[in-house]
Amino acid sequence: MPSKTPATVRSGASKKNARGRRQSHAARLTTEPTHVPAPVAAQDGMSARRDRGSEMRERILHAALECFGAFGFAGTSTRAIADRAAISHPLLIYHFQSKELLWRATMGDVIERYRNALQAKLDRIDANDPRAGLRAFIENFVEFSARTPQLHRIMTQQSTQGSERITWLIDGGLRESFAQVCRLIRSGQRAGVVRKGEPARLYYAVIGLGGTPFSVSAEVQLLTGRDVFDGAELRAVIELIHAFLFIPG
Repeated sequence: MPSKTPATVRSGASKKNARGRRQSHAARLTTEPTHVPAPVAAQDGMSARRDRGSEMRERILHAALECFGAFGFAGTSTRAIADRAAISHPLLIYHFQSKELLWRATMGDVIERYRNALQAKLDRIDANDPRAGLRAFIENFVEFSARTPQLHRIMTQQSTQGSERITWLIDGGLRESFAQVCRLIRSGQRAGVVRKGEPARLYYAVIGLGGTPFSVSAEVQLLTGRDVFDGAELRAVIELIHAFLFIPG
């Protein structure tokens, strides 16, 4: 029987090693998990990008609200908003495409925050108590007007101009809020706790009392020396509206 040459030995060893590697690889395929989760660093990176995107959007909306409130729609440019937000103009356009879309996004955000704040107060009271419901509305409206005086200014601007934007604002949620408050006023009148008067007129009397001081805060400061944003002044405005709207007792 001929002896194996070194080449033959090496060839056999290579085949054995190859079979061993194939078996080892097959074993790993049956024991290792088939799903490999994304690395934690990658997940953190995606979350950080989302957070940066949200933070950027908030900065733009805040700057836009200040500009639209001070200069109106026609007097505001997207470049002015970008400057106030301390970002580049192309980045602002990337997020909102146009001034019209930015205005709608800004006001939609304001109205949503207003309605959410009111609903949070209404959720904490008896739904069958119109006095409590109106107190919640008054408190929320005054506090929100102090935090966001631009809303009253922008509503006045758009109402004066009679543009499609005022229709969009009303249909976007303000009509529902108006109807809700008028229902509370009617219920309060039936219960004998709210003064007589057409509910819509009473509604706008409350809006005037609760919103005007904050939208003309500089005028109030110069004429009276009072800071309308001071906590004591806020409470005084709320109590004045209560005294106007509710029947004592």
